[in-house]
Amino acid sequence: MVNSLPSPPQPLPDRLLGESWQFVALPAQDIWPYFGDRPMRYQAMPEHLSPLRLGLAADLPIPGVVIYGGRQCRFIGEWLAEQQPKSLVYIAEDPQQSGGLVLHTQNGDRWVMVTFKDGEMATAAGVFSQRQQKAKGLHFLWLQPDNSGVTTTGVWLLQKS
Repeated sequence: MVNSLPSPPQPLPDRLLGESWQFVALPAQDIWPYFGDRPMRYQAMPEHLSPLRLGLAADLPIPGVVIYGGRQCRFIGEWLAEQQPKSLVYIAEDPQQSGGLVLHTQNGDRWVMVTFKDGEMATAAGVFSQRQQKAKGLHFLWLQPDNSGVTTTGVWLLQKS
């Protein structure tokens, strides 16, 4: 008998853990201008995921996750580029208290990006998931060395199926 269940998501290696992360959102109309003009080492923004092409309202908040990678930023960016991210999925253990984000890749691998046991973070994750649904699954992963807003290392525009 063949086991058809997918293998569980794997934890990220320690060297790929950033210093911190947070949920964010940008209006659909700002995604392309904001990220398209920034110099960055890693960028995956396929045209078919343009908010305009998806028919999304200009003011619709597109959810995202920003990772502040600190000194590990380059390693995280290289790893993400190799993995070819497809989507981030919120998994709720307890919708009011705990959960995590799982990265799904183009080749079918799944990685536990973050876990949390915090009511405020669980609420934010629920909002992220709701916004994802309203945006036809569109969301983004944004990698920065720090929260100064000056430098962007990479951005990946993703879509949950």
